[in-house]
Amino acid sequence: MSNEIAKKLKCVAIRNGAEIWVEEEKIQALIENPNLISETKFIRIGEELINTADIIGIFSPETMEELTRRKNGEWKCKYGYW
Repeated sequence: MSNEIAKKLKCVAIRNGAEIWVEEEKIQALIENPNLISETKFIRIGEELINTADIIGIFSPETMEELTRRKNGEWKCKYGYW
């Protein structure tokens, strides 16, 4: 077991359905200034070159998990998933 702190990840969702998971501090500029996303230009995220016009959002792991569960037919209520 390691005492290392896990890094916060965010998902950059792309219009074609791709999900790019990246550490939050590496995309902090996009999170703090959403106007950068509305401009059409290419940015590098990790090893990927992305057109900012194709980014539909930057989401938390919890949001992406709920989206995946809904796509798989699972719904959440106050008692849990079913």
